[in-house]
Amino acid sequence: MARRVLLPGDMPMTTDARCFTIPLERLPNAEVLACVEPFAGARPAEIEALALAATRVRKPAGAPLVDDGAAPDGIYIVLRGRVNLVRGAQGGRDLILMTMGPGDVLGETCAFDRSGTATAAIAAVPVEALRIGADVLAAHLRREPETMTRLMQLVAEKLHDLESVASSLALHDVEERLRRTLVRLAQRQGRRSPTSSGWILAPVPTQTELARMVGSCRETVSRTLSAMARDGLVSSSGRRMVLDPRLVGEAA
Repeated sequence: MARRVLLPGDMPMTTDARCFTIPLERLPNAEVLACVEPFAGARPAEIEALALAATRVRKPAGAPLVDDGAAPDGIYIVLRGRVNLVRGAQGGRDLILMTMGPGDVLGETCAFDRSGTATAAIAAVPVEALRIGADVLAAHLRREPETMTRLMQLVAEKLHDLESVASSLALHDVEERLRRTLVRLAQRQGRRSPTSSGWILAPVPTQTELARMVGSCRETVSRTLSAMARDGLVSSSGRRMVLDPRLVGEAA
């Protein structure tokens, strides 16, 4: 389920989106935990205990929250910014498997799997996150089975998204992969345009990031975006991109 901060006048792209009326980084820890998964169903006493143990983490663009080959040291809730989940490849190229925004969590496997991961979590832009240590999370899950149920649901949703990425890489050409990627980003982090029937993605990833998401090169992505713009499917202004409803319907 997508979780996103709404600005005044914004409308969610989908009716099942979990939306917040003010930026998460402005909320006290307890209020953040009470309104994001997997902690939203926990008892108030458990929320308070987690809030006291949680710490705020700030990372500049390019800095890792979880290193390639390392086990997550806790669960992170993104409060501000964007985090890329990156899988390295031979020849120096890598692939962005998923992009996480405000309200999304990463490192959730730390409670039951302390082995290293081949996927790194890298700040795409300056990031602020709320961290709960692995031992604190594991103790909480023993006391609060509801959180474990919700955590497993998040893991299942993430696996479903990763399966979609894998099948798209195997079955579709670059143009179709790019279309599906833009729609997926809008569904997770976008908002309905207040002045048109389109959807706004802001800040849109760079063309280099988009290339790493679709397994291509920046030049090919640039040409493909230009063709889509000529067809009226996308329009860009700075770090904002508006997706035409036809694009969303075709990808769906």
